[in-house]
Amino acid sequence: MSHIYYELYYHIIWGTKYRLDLITDEISMMIEDALSRKIIQLGGQQLEYNSVEDHCHLLAKIPPPISISDFIGQIKGYSSHEVNQQKGDKYLNWQQGFGVVSLSQKGIPFVRKYIQKQKQHHKDGNIIPMLEYIYTD
Repeated sequence: MSHIYYELYYHIIWGTKYRLDLITDEISMMIEDALSRKIIQLGGQQLEYNSVEDHCHLLAKIPPPISISDFIGQIKGYSSHEVNQQKGDKYLNWQQGFGVVSLSQKGIPFVRKYIQKQKQHHKDGNIIPMLEYIYTD
């Protein structure tokens, strides 16, 4: 991987199964900790993370050898597993779908700020639909 240059940035969003309000501040910290470990293991870079009660947002740089779907599947699986190890089996399950938007390096500051202010955006009702969409079956 050290001999490849890439600038592949993605805003990823995924939700809890049935969009249940399971993500407290404590759970969000557990998720972020698990994501940080798994993303490093996959050769990626976590640029920003935040959540609200029923979904998570992640801004990440993903290396070319791993598909976006595989990357998202692995981070979702690992994060729910880690939370369930601490909170009890079957506490946190993710819905099957996700949303992902690619962006250039120029878009990083805007998306980073949007993710940081998730709770405020939802409280005020001024979300950006494209950055909130999660595809589900």
